[in-house]
Amino acid sequence: MMVRELTMDCEEAIEYIKNNVKTYDKIEMSYNRVFTPGEVINIETCVLKGGQKSCTVLVSLDGDTIHSTVDIDLEKIKYDLIEVKHIPKDGEEILITIDSCEE
Repeated sequence: MMVRELTMDCEEAIEYIKNNVKTYDKIEMSYNRVFTPGEVINIETCVLKGGQKSCTVLVSLDGDTIHSTVDIDLEKIKYDLIEVKHIPKDGEEILITIDSCEE
């Protein structure tokens, strides 16, 4: 299977996730020495919490873990984001490498 490789900054990666990742797609995110592979349960976008932007992805993790579902706020981890792999239910795999992110 072909994997399309893209390079973008963290803001573009978050926009990509908001616009392209759907419920039940698989997603693998690498950030701050953390790797979270799993199925997307929900995406909450453009939520403002006390003036802070938020984009939360709810992921059901692959494998046997105690807490099998995690909330990942992309706005909180964006400066640590290294790589995102998006595996849609139907369509080609996308591997996004995070180039840079301005604080």
